[in-house]
Amino acid sequence: MTEPTETKTTVMLAFQVIPRLREGNNFEVVDRAIDVVKASGVPFQVGAMETTMQGERDQLLEIVKQAEAACLAAGAVEVITNIKMHTTTPQAHDTFCTYTRGVTPSNRMFI
Repeated sequence: MTEPTETKTTVMLAFQVIPRLREGNNFEVVDRAIDVVKASGVPFQVGAMETTMQGERDQLLEIVKQAEAACLAAGAVEVITNIKMHTTTPQAHDTFCTYTRGVTPSNRMFI
């Protein structure tokens, strides 16, 4: 199924990188992945278990690929990446399952 061309979709993408190193600190390598997200210019929120971004799907997936590459460049010998995506259209906002239903003062940066 193709995406409607005249309907603007919103994508929330959450990802987690789990680098494995032979030596060193995993947290420092994860920080390199977060640096990639910060430099991208997209709205994001770093959490304890994952980083969530908002934007266009292909752009967000490219950021994830760059974050993986940053982990490898920082010394990881392998990287496990977990990705979750939530895509909505303007028509979805009158339904029960929309992201904005769960907005609180602490996470309202995405609206």
